[in-house]
Amino acid sequence: MHQIQKTLLKRLLAKNGQKYSELTSGYDFENNIVFHLKQLLGNGYIEKNEDTYILTADGVKEAKNEETGLKMFFLGFLCEDNGKYLLREHTEGKTKFYNLPSGKPHFGEKIEDALARTFFELTGTKLLPENFEYLSLHLKTVKTSKNEVLFDDAFAIYKVTGTDKQTFKLKTGVKWFTLEEIKNLPNRWPEIDLCILKNDKTPYLNYEFNSDYILD
Repeated sequence: MHQIQKTLLKRLLAKNGQKYSELTSGYDFENNIVFHLKQLLGNGYIEKNEDTYILTADGVKEAKNEETGLKMFFLGFLCEDNGKYLLREHTEGKTKFYNLPSGKPHFGEKIEDALARTFFELTGTKLLPENFEYLSLHLKTVKTSKNEVLFDDAFAIYKVTGTDKQTFKLKTGVKWFTLEEIKNLPNRWPEIDLCILKNDKTPYLNYEFNSDYILD
């Protein structure tokens, strides 16, 4: 896939439902931008609704994982302080959703280093490997209401220990929530219910759930 097409998909993943002028900002006829849009439309990665371009389920998969067919691996963090839990609010699409703060290890990166780096990127706090206690591995398949697979993730969850959590400099979207606030959150992903509300410490879980993500 051409780099321009990849860029257009990533822009729609960040903010679905963009008009031509916003989506193609920085490109013009010399970049064959109309051709690239037609390619994305023809391949079923995007749809056009009047004057707005919308990402399809196939487009989400292509934008999230250029190596289609490979399960994605994430490191997630269970972080609690005085009855409040750290969650990440996603506002990329029309509907917000919530999950545990997380990130992906780099190719060739040690898990210990990836934990420290990812957590620092989310909270602005540098921790040592011993501050991360392994809890569980969740194999999670996310499908749309039409039974289309959007994501297929391996999600390793680590409990954060031994740090002054009030000193965190949180990244946009990462927030503290009380248990009551969590219970009332719409569109929360299963790991929140399992790890926080149900306190499920099962070391290995494999499940599916439905979410239209940014497509609804």
